[in-house]
Amino acid sequence: MLLKVLAFDYDGTLTLDGTIALSTWAALERARAAGFVLLLVTGRILDLLPNQVRESDVFTAIVAENGAVVYFRTRRTVALPFGRVDPALVAALAARPLPLERGLALVATWEPHDRAVEDEVRRAGGGAVVEYNKGAVMVLPPGATKGAGLHYALSELGYSLHNTLACGDAENDRSMFVMAEVSVAVANASAGILALADVRLDAVADEGVRTLLDTLVSGAPALRVRTRVERESTLGTDEGGQPVTLNVGTLLRGTLGVLGASRSGKSWLAGLLLEQVSALGYQCLVVDPEGDYRTLRALPHVLVLGGDETHFPDVPTVLTIMEYAKVSLVLDFSLVGAPERDEYITALLRALRALRATRGRPHWIVIDELQNLCRQEDSVLARELLASAQEGGVAFVAYRPCQLSAALLRQTRHWLLTALRLPEDLAAIGGVLTAQGHDGAALCRLLPQLTRGEGVLCTSSEPPVAEPARCTSFRASIRASPHVRHLHKYLMAPLPSGRQFYFRDERGAAYGQAASLWEFREALHTVPVASLTFHLTRGDFEAWVRGVLRDDALAGQIRKLSHTGLTGEELRVQLVEVVQERYAELERLT
Repeated sequence: MLLKVLAFDYDGTLTLDGTIALSTWAALERARAAGFVLLLVTGRILDLLPNQVRESDVFTAIVAENGAVVYFRTRRTVALPFGRVDPALVAALAARPLPLERGLALVATWEPHDRAVEDEVRRAGGGAVVEYNKGAVMVLPPGATKGAGLHYALSELGYSLHNTLACGDAENDRSMFVMAEVSVAVANASAGILALADVRLDAVADEGVRTLLDTLVSGAPALRVRTRVERESTLGTDEGGQPVTLNVGTLLRGTLGVLGASRSGKSWLAGLLLEQVSALGYQCLVVDPEGDYRTLRALPHVLVLGGDETHFPDVPTVLTIMEYAKVSLVLDFSLVGAPERDEYITALLRALRALRATRGRPHWIVIDELQNLCRQEDSVLARELLASAQEGGVAFVAYRPCQLSAALLRQTRHWLLTALRLPEDLAAIGGVLTAQGHDGAALCRLLPQLTRGEGVLCTSSEPPVAEPARCTSFRASIRASPHVRHLHKYLMAPLPSGRQFYFRDERGAAYGQAASLWEFREALHTVPVASLTFHLTRGDFEAWVRGVLRDDALAGQIRKLSHTGLTGEELRVQLVEVVQERYAELERLT
């Protein structure tokens, strides 16, 4: 997780007396010089802020009037993303004997005048919201909150809430605490805000802010952030039926290795995590050498490029998508030659490191089939991958850990392991896990016994954080999107002769063969019913679909059909319908 944006409340956070101290200005300047983008988020009316604050170069934007007004200093523009309070309501309030302050969008007074304000808002039929903060009573246009105003400002500036830290003290900071990736409360914050915060500072107001800024600028170990339940990714259940989870923050801050033998379910697990991380609004980029992740295009905000596309996007195009579009991206290299692919991925990783340094995106990078990309530890690609992993927010998937960079394995502190059986692979991962505090020998005895759908989650902390290494066995959860290995290939691309389906009847008469699911579907219209009946009752169709095409869903449908007792042309019609429906479903996903 790369924190790029720091959003601060004003009264009670940056200052206790209405004036920002020189030492606090200096700390803010150091943060800006270190590359952080600073925003001020305040309930104050914009024009009532001190000139030094309003015109300072330190703040890229000021979100004022509790989110209803956004001032972009460099553009010299003011936006009212939620409009203004209805003029008729403002006039009604002004007609009352109330002390009023009028901003560009809001109207404010003080307690105990809140009852009169709420009476007028009800009389006006709504159309405004009332918010309280430290005795102030603010009448705001609908939708205006500090969090909503911060979101608008970040969108205009090209940043993400997932790269944002929000720091405040009062109840009107609650919305930005909920929306920001990390929320920090100063020691003088209200009880509700302290309970909500991910991080609680030991010092009050500006003293706490200066300590926070010094910590962030110095590059000291990451803040100890509380775990939010809503940011837990569920991998599956343990033997007691309890959920086994992995916090998204762990993925975004560190490096995850997903290792397992071919067809052990490792790509399934990686896809499961991608579904959940993407659903939380994080931007992911998947390097997919063999087209195993194309089905993710069934999810909202996921774009698949490459594979059977006419043109593969160049690196600048990918960067543009990552920077300006709110989508996750799967790059399918299945039709790209190995030399060209490796050169492309090297350039891509280098460019993404620059994009992440400036924009904080993409939030998570997943690289599949890594053993085919980094066979030489001193290759340029291997060095770029290691550099990316050291910055965090990277996961790799591989079936031969013995062929991976030793430095990368040492860098990785979080593991999802499925079945591994080759001695050299067990030795490679076992040694690393032992060095990280796990019982590597016990794991090497367990991994060969795992079946498809079973896995082990292993996590450990990096110094100076001292947390015990932990391993948990689990059975994987169901995916939201179907995962079919090399999906787009088996729909139409011909299989080798030894893996094709050969139609015959009980006498041995031959009726041709099917080299793909498309050919199989077409053949069902013409192959004699006697042949279809022969294969269906013997379980041949089910075995081929499950064993060769690796489509358990279609195999299950065919198995059900074999128990219906249908015969003749009625059997043909139902078999064609089952296969046609599955083909159409998969075709939509490619």
